[in-house]
Amino acid sequence: MKPKTSITYRDEILEKYKREKGGDMSSYLLKPTRKQIKEACIWLLNRRNEKYDESILNRFFKFKEGENRLYAIERVKGDKFKPIVNFLTGETKSTTPANLELISWLIDFKERPLSIYLRTPSENENKVTQEYSYQTDHSGYPMKKAEIVDIPETKVVQRNDKSITIISQINPSLKITTIVSL
Repeated sequence: MKPKTSITYRDEILEKYKREKGGDMSSYLLKPTRKQIKEACIWLLNRRNEKYDESILNRFFKFKEGENRLYAIERVKGDKFKPIVNFLTGETKSTTPANLELISWLIDFKERPLSIYLRTPSENENKVTQEYSYQTDHSGYPMKKAEIVDIPETKVVQRNDKSITIISQINPSLKITTIVSL
């Protein structure tokens, strides 16, 4: 799998939007208009409050200190939402980071904002570890249980009661040998 970047973040958000048609907000986002996006923001304002959502909203709407956020969103002109509509409908291939973060909030993309997305393990890194239990090794010694992360092109080449030797081929020109002491 490709490393996580701002491009993969954008692509995963758009993929989730297309797959779920806006999810819980599909009544607003199925065929988005500027007015519907604005209404979705108003409806979600006090309902979706994850850890970083306030900063996402502040970045997009540029709330003033102490300003009533609901009133501020109601005053926003519809043109502010046009780039979001264009992005969601495929008229444009990219959008600003602030727009993308607002979309992630609207569709409830769990790994938002981008800084959190970049810190979470990718699908390959997040695979559930497999537990292997070995009764005896080649010399008859009892084996301990060990957890080995499932990495593509990885082989356990030697195991005994003291260590496990693993070879991982990261790409055709790079092999890594790891010895794990038990």
